[in-house]
Amino acid sequence: MDLPAVVSYPVRVAVATTRAYLGTSLGIASIDRLAEAINELIAPDRPLGRMIARDGVLDRLMTEDGPLERLLAEDGALDRLAASEGVLDRLLATGGALDRLTTEGGLLDQLLRPGGLADRMLSDDGYVEKLVADGGTLDQLVALGETLESIQPRLAQLAEIIPALSTSADALGQAVGPLGELAGRIPLARRRQAVG
Repeated sequence: MDLPAVVSYPVRVAVATTRAYLGTSLGIASIDRLAEAINELIAPDRPLGRMIARDGVLDRLMTEDGPLERLLAEDGALDRLAASEGVLDRLLATGGALDRLTTEGGLLDQLLRPGGLADRMLSDDGYVEKLVADGGTLDQLVALGETLESIQPRLAQLAEIIPALSTSADALGQAVGPLGELAGRIPLARRRQAVG
């Protein structure tokens, strides 16, 4: 008697039964259709195919020192979030930030109550509508940006001229200063000062 054959008999019967069931109930054509559907899902031009392709999203996520590695590393972002008395504990603590946000009269309650900030922002003729309307705040800001862009070259020219104007003003001051001193020494000028 062959002991391995006897011991493996239930497994071989289960495998044969499963194959027979799949072959008769689904039919070979159904298995082919399933394979075609899977191939279609993982085709290189489909999102799942691009994700699992070599150097695709999944490869980039799982590279050494990639985002997943940094997230799951010892003392990584996930460890810091879930650390004892860490961010998650503080967020979920009794009286913590989440409780203050969700309590009656809390921030979310005030934002979402009838007549609250969300209602005022999203109502007809509310802040958001005024912001995005034709000729509204955003359009005015864009127009202002275009105006500033158009005067930028002129401002650049002025910036180049200002040092030259400063130099000219200094030279003029140096030239006129001695003339002013000379005019102050003339006797006729002193008499006019006394009269005036």
